[in-house]
Amino acid sequence: MSFHSFKNSRPAREVFTGLQLANYLEQAESWELLRIMIVAFNGCDEGNFVKRARNYDRVCSSGEGILLRAILYVTDFAWLADELDEGRTWQRLGDLSGSYRQAVAACISTELVW
Repeated sequence: MSFHSFKNSRPAREVFTGLQLANYLEQAESWELLRIMIVAFNGCDEGNFVKRARNYDRVCSSGEGILLRAILYVTDFAWLADELDEGRTWQRLGDLSGSYRQAVAACISTELVW
């Protein structure tokens, strides 16, 4: 799945809407730009993105939670993904199907194409 397909997928839009960052997803033209924008939004000492991710993690569905952790991974917040799921995020991939599985796979596969 290309970044463009990921960005336009229902699961990605739902998660970024839940994070109240849909405009960041809309504006990003690549994985790298998405990462840069999210890191900048987080701020050096403010933790803006971290706070939103933690809050959203408490209310999202299980599929959204797994995708959230994949997004955390691809945006340089893998430590937070591990913290939120006690290091079990990747063990839960089997619980996904359809468009959520494709969106998570897109996040994971970015490391192969950067």
